[in-house]
Amino acid sequence: MDIFSLIKTKSIEKNSCQFLKFLEYFYETYLIGYDMKSWNYYNNIEHITNNASESLNNSLNKLFPMKPNFYELINKLKEHEHLSYYDYQMKIKGIWRMKKK
Repeated sequence: MDIFSLIKTKSIEKNSCQFLKFLEYFYETYLIGYDMKSWNYYNNIEHITNNASESLNNSLNKLFPMKPNFYELINKLKEHEHLSYYDYQMKIKGIWRMKKK
């Protein structure tokens, strides 16, 4: 018996209606039509970590140490986008900017 069936059986035994609804939603949304092997990146050479998303999250946390108001948010994001685009343009031209520590 797979883990999904085991959880479903235990939920039925305990009469957990709300959890069963969630379980059905999860099954239909994430298990049907998806290869569960792609959920795990172990031994996957193409995607070793989620460094890109972690890097963006870290960058945004540094950019916004406190919750900004709407206009500060827009201005900072525009500035951040401009700097990222500038860095990209320099890198494709072969000019690498050293980051200050």
